[in-house]
Amino acid sequence: MIETWVFSFLSADSLSPQEPSEPAQLQEAFDRYLELWTRCDQLGLDGLAFAEHHFSPMCLTPSPHLMVAALASRTKNLRFTTLGSVLPLHDARRYVEEVGMLDYLTGGRFEPGIAPGAGDREAVAAGIASEEVRPRFYSGADVFAKAIENPVVTQHDAFYNLEQVPLVPAMRPETGRATWVTVLSANSAEWTGQRGYKLCTAFLPVAAAVPLAEAYRAAADAAGHQVDPTMLGLRRRVFVAETDAQAQEIHESSVDKFAAVVGIQGLETADSEIRRRMMHPDDFAVGSPATVAEKLIEQCRAGGYGAIMAWTDFAQFTHDDLVRSHELLGREVAPVLRAAAVRSTVAVSEEQ
Repeated sequence: MIETWVFSFLSADSLSPQEPSEPAQLQEAFDRYLELWTRCDQLGLDGLAFAEHHFSPMCLTPSPHLMVAALASRTKNLRFTTLGSVLPLHDARRYVEEVGMLDYLTGGRFEPGIAPGAGDREAVAAGIASEEVRPRFYSGADVFAKAIENPVVTQHDAFYNLEQVPLVPAMRPETGRATWVTVLSANSAEWTGQRGYKLCTAFLPVAAAVPLAEAYRAAADAAGHQVDPTMLGLRRRVFVAETDAQAQEIHESSVDKFAAVVGIQGLETADSEIRRRMMHPDDFAVGSPATVAEKLIEQCRAGGYGAIMAWTDFAQFTHDDLVRSHELLGREVAPVLRAAAVRSTVAVSEEQ
């Protein structure tokens, strides 16, 4: 089985920081996205995942937990996560408390998501030294991990001075253990597997995603954690139309958000290999329902991934086209993915 999640960046008409959207445009964007995301529940999709980014008109959800709270009462079956909450920018104590609140507001449908952030640009802009980003992430992750097992937390380090502090409301332990971590490297995959968390890729071609999954499974196995394919998420840019030709035409005529706003500096990297991966053809599944399903299944089976995180609004599609893409994704692609078998252990030579 392959789960189908929608990953989204909420943005308005303008992607230019020099020409910000007017309040009326922002209100219209929030209204139409909330309507679209609510409809995802009726379309049979498995979940919604929200990004956290700051200082960019491409992502109007600097506090994705608020989006989860807004949608909790509008939906019945959808699960929610963040990919991911940027722990270096958060007070981990408050983050844990918000996770507890969302656990109960959603009736147990919230799965936390954490990340160090896509590079250090946003953290530096927020006043955090570049060299502190990773240490802050690991410190906050330690606070979070302790709170999963015991809501009374003690932690003394360079960033926290907590002594037997009760963090309430206490999340369900199973909610904390369903945490997603956004991963790009083998080291991060191993860190995630050692803790028994879920893994989600970003901008990785199949050739890189396969060994990442292997490193994750090996680390989880060594730590005594059981892994099933739905704990591995493959993020892909997805657009669906009735035919391949129609999907390609709409895609090619729509402004790519990544190129327009984020560009190569969006993930703050000077590494040419990472730049190449960002626009690799593997990252795009654009076409008819049959074409999209076939490509996603093939990639998931190659690495043993059991969840697709479909970034559906990666370009400035018209609202009607975006709605239709979600309808086709939910009604025609998701059932095919759900029926597809994915093995927990993949023999790379057989699948490639």
